[in-house]
Amino acid sequence: MPMLMLKCKTCGEVFPGIYVPEGSDSDIKSAATSVDTLHTCSRGHNNEYAMADYMDWS
Repeated sequence: MPMLMLKCKTCGEVFPGIYVPEGSDSDIKSAATSVDTLHTCSRGHNNEYAMADYMDWS
């Protein structure tokens, strides 16, 4: 399953941001426009992310 990763803006930890279903006919980056923009890393840092912050590591 392809995933778009995020990097914590506070500590630099890389963590999963969005999972994109296999066989999805939509552009993988377009998935980032329809999700919550606030994410929290495992260390508890809560940051807001824009579409440009998502990295495709699939």
